[in-house]
Amino acid sequence: MKPPLTKRALPEQLPSWGVLVLESHHSLEFVMEWRTHPFVKVVYVLSGRGTFFLGKNEQGFSPGDVIVVPSGTRNRIVDNPASAASLYVCCVARSLLRFDPTLGAQLPCRVLRRKGHFAHRVASVFRRMVHTQQSTTTRRPVTMVADAMKLIQMICERSGESPKSEKGLVDDRRRVQQYVDSLPGRFFEETSIDAAADQLDIPRRTFTKLFSEITGSTWLQHLRRLAIEHAQQRLRETEIPIASIAFECGFNDLSTFYRQFQKRCGMSPGEYRTSTGRNSRS
Repeated sequence: MKPPLTKRALPEQLPSWGVLVLESHHSLEFVMEWRTHPFVKVVYVLSGRGTFFLGKNEQGFSPGDVIVVPSGTRNRIVDNPASAASLYVCCVARSLLRFDPTLGAQLPCRVLRRKGHFAHRVASVFRRMVHTQQSTTTRRPVTMVADAMKLIQMICERSGESPKSEKGLVDDRRRVQQYVDSLPGRFFEETSIDAAADQLDIPRRTFTKLFSEITGSTWLQHLRRLAIEHAQQRLRETEIPIASIAFECGFNDLSTFYRQFQKRCGMSPGEYRTSTGRNSRS
């Protein structure tokens, strides 16, 4: 069954918890008047092409793009004549962003071009929010707010990058170096080398070569080293269970953690903790 098509922009009435997601599937007769709203609006383009007017600026959009409209920004959409758009729209109340007065300045007012990993992550969050909004669970408000914050975080991170396609003066080595420098505080979040290369918008082969030149090791070896160094610190300075330390380090399997620790340290985590004067706990 095809979704209902709309000829007009949908009403944007936020619920009490401050997050609303709309599915806007346009007909070929779609028309949107100028709007200004007191909330942040994030638009994910599922299909179609057109132009987004943001204040005095206008930018074309295509599938996979993400449009960010800060609160108070006059805006409207004009579809291409033969390419009606299907959009997912997330509205986030300004009251949810008051905890950080700098967020307003971090949010761009533009179209963020499709970028593999970023586009997939945004689509995943939107998909989850649509399902949550349709549910009747009592956790719906907190889940919607949490996902909205995740969306805002991803947008701030993406807008702070300098993709080649937008600025053309990007030094791949510098960007990989910045990524390497950030790993001590995020190694436990990394999922794959492909995702890392995608995140930087650098071909995998180029990323792998530069990463090896900068660190002297492979991506996985470097992450494992950071994980074990973190584990050593926690074993020396705390008495929390070894299973908890393995979890902090990104290991879902305790036996893998023991094996990696033994390989790099020549002893088990318990033996290492005992050697530092801490009581071993499991």
